[in-house]
Amino acid sequence: MANFIEYNRMVESSSGGVDCSSAGLIEALPDDLFVECLVRVPLQWHANLQRVSSSFRDLVQSREYYELRKAEGTTSSFVCMLQPMPMCGGEAVPEKDFAGRAVCSPDPVHGVSLLDVNEQIWSRLPAVPGLVGGLPTCCRLVAVNGLLVVLGGWWLRTWEPSKSVFVYNFSTQTWRRGADMVNVRNFFACGAIGNKVFVAGGHDENKKALASVETFDVEANCWESLGSMREERDECTGVVLGDSFLVLSGYGSESQGAFCESAEVYDSRAKSWSFVDNMWPLISTEPAVANPSSLVALAGRLYSIRGKEVVVYSQQQNTWTAVEKVPEDTESGELKSLTITASGNSLIIMGLAKKNDDATFRSMRLLPAQGSCKAQWRTLAGNGQFTSLAQTSCAFEM
Repeated sequence: MANFIEYNRMVESSSGGVDCSSAGLIEALPDDLFVECLVRVPLQWHANLQRVSSSFRDLVQSREYYELRKAEGTTSSFVCMLQPMPMCGGEAVPEKDFAGRAVCSPDPVHGVSLLDVNEQIWSRLPAVPGLVGGLPTCCRLVAVNGLLVVLGGWWLRTWEPSKSVFVYNFSTQTWRRGADMVNVRNFFACGAIGNKVFVAGGHDENKKALASVETFDVEANCWESLGSMREERDECTGVVLGDSFLVLSGYGSESQGAFCESAEVYDSRAKSWSFVDNMWPLISTEPAVANPSSLVALAGRLYSIRGKEVVVYSQQQNTWTAVEKVPEDTESGELKSLTITASGNSLIIMGLAKKNDDATFRSMRLLPAQGSCKAQWRTLAGNGQFTSLAQTSCAFEM
């Protein structure tokens, strides 16, 4: 980290900026000592830190700063969720419009909710400037190196598919527009490897299932075709495991709703695809069971939700095994519509507990069993302003 600071100081000096012999980040305080304090500053204050000086900005946005925070154990785990905004007079509303006024809309308005898993604090990301109607419904969320990438979905006012891409920088706490998707697609699989977002399958504006695959380079802000998979896969599920992007299940144009058991895997190192038969044999006539809509990777293993069970995948045997049953609260009611997200070293399970006509939003944290340590379940604190099921979600560490 000291080398990084010194390098930036030299660059500033060579361009006519700060002199190499000038004081450090904070006068009369050694840089290393100050950085030790700086890595403990919570994420929500990073935007303010970057307004102090260009040196502060470069430091807070650097990969070295993140790596030091990770080494010092001062990072936090977050889950991002696409949720409808709270209701006001029977209508969904964003908290404020861009002039700071409360606004009602005849259509549900979707935004990104943020759960700090460690502190159990719920919050919302600011609205995208100029996007008064909120984000497209059913858009996809992908975390990429401290950025949140939002892709696809439908505009509720017109029900037209969206090709828009929005990128949120958690460090500067600002949005920017990304390059539009090359092709219209929805209900597609997605995931990130390095600074590239992979999108595969889904369907186009005519509801035709797709086999095509594209990548979005977040830094270069450009799209590139990656050819096609062997099969069309609408409503498929994507997950990244190591250097591989997996596209699981889905169905073709001629088999609407009949989810297949196979998967296709892209090896980003070998730049090649492979086909895996019978990877999701848990097909059922019950839609919530048949479609593996929540599939996550944690510590080199794949987890999913089947009904009310947490299942894990064995690559050697090509089988799924139930390892945990989601605990229920009899007072709250039966759990429905469960989703799963991997965050840090744990799995975040969310769902609605329904009893009579009442529904309660519940979120739980599962630390999977490891060695002689048994699995641990913990109920996460709720917030009355965040009670809707997430349409899509992703997790990141910052």
